[in-house]
Amino acid sequence: MTKNRYRLLVIATVLLLVLSIRMDFRTELLSSQHPLRFPIALEGEMVVLLCLIILGWSAGFYGCMRFRPWAPALNLVTTACGLLFIVGNNWLSVESSWAQVLDFLANASGGLTLMLPYFNDQVRKMFWPEPD
Repeated sequence: MTKNRYRLLVIATVLLLVLSIRMDFRTELLSSQHPLRFPIALEGEMVVLLCLIILGWSAGFYGCMRFRPWAPALNLVTTACGLLFIVGNNWLSVESSWAQVLDFLANASGGLTLMLPYFNDQVRKMFWPEPD
């Protein structure tokens, strides 16, 4: 895998995630009166925690695009914190089937971007080059 292909995978992950989020708001696939269409409102420290997770995710995105050695570890920590945040807050929402497909593809490609630096020798050398 080349650097440009890995970057393309990272960008595809972000685009698929944005498309899956925007799908139901752009189209009327769900009723606007559905009670779980929008996630529950967050309060106080949960908003701050969500902002920190988004900031960490953005820094990890930058690090993956520039192949910084700290990026894979930051992405793992940010992903774990994001999952704990979603589960801990019962942050449920209803999506259309098209949004779920895009969300599944985004999660699968996101999993690849998390896994490849640790399990693929070519990508590992991009993040942690071996000294000559």
